[in-house]
Amino acid sequence: MISSSTAVATSLGVLSAVAFFLALLVFLRYYRERQACHLYWSVGLFLVFVTLAEEVPLYLGVWSEPLIQSYLILVAVLVGILSLGSAELALSGRWRTLWFGYIGLMSAAVAVCGVIISVPSSIVVDGVVSGLPPPVIEVLSSLVTFPAAALLFVSSLYGAIRRRRPNLLYIALGTAVISAAGALYIASVPATLYYAEFVGVVLLFFGFVKIPRLVAPSPQPGPAS
Repeated sequence: MISSSTAVATSLGVLSAVAFFLALLVFLRYYRERQACHLYWSVGLFLVFVTLAEEVPLYLGVWSEPLIQSYLILVAVLVGILSLGSAELALSGRWRTLWFGYIGLMSAAVAVCGVIISVPSSIVVDGVVSGLPPPVIEVLSSLVTFPAAALLFVSSLYGAIRRRRPNLLYIALGTAVISAAGALYIASVPATLYYAEFVGVVLLFFGFVKIPRLVAPSPQPGPAS
């Protein structure tokens, strides 16, 4: 029989593969259309893939301070980067410049503090990051994730209603679930965390999978001469 730890690790591996697939699809859309929003979304989804992949060795009991530092940095930064894609569409002029500056500055602060501040091994309990991170990292991460998740959710929800695009509603809900998953670590409910990550990635899949069109439409035959 497959142990529960192996099953969870396998599930995380599958989720990370789905996130990578999504990142690739959205990047292909950027490659074709050169719209910056798709670039930011693809980078953010790629970081979702990285963080899910990092959860596998952590769950299996592999301890590495650089690994956990990288994880704590990326789970905050990825939400900010995803929000840059929405800012490209929802904000303009000075407001967009201010948003990019704020996310860039706060993300840099998270990265610097995440590297120089030591993280105790007690933060990982039974393979799950359920302990509190250092206070500075916790505060700085919140200053990135909370406003970024709010912008993502509101802009996607507004677009779904105003433009009548249901896929944006999936993106809004998926973003909300993925963002809430970080809080579930602190709340020490690992089972709920994995369900939240699964639901969030599935919702993002239904939202983003409609963005790229991998096959060009067939040319329509012209009138007979």
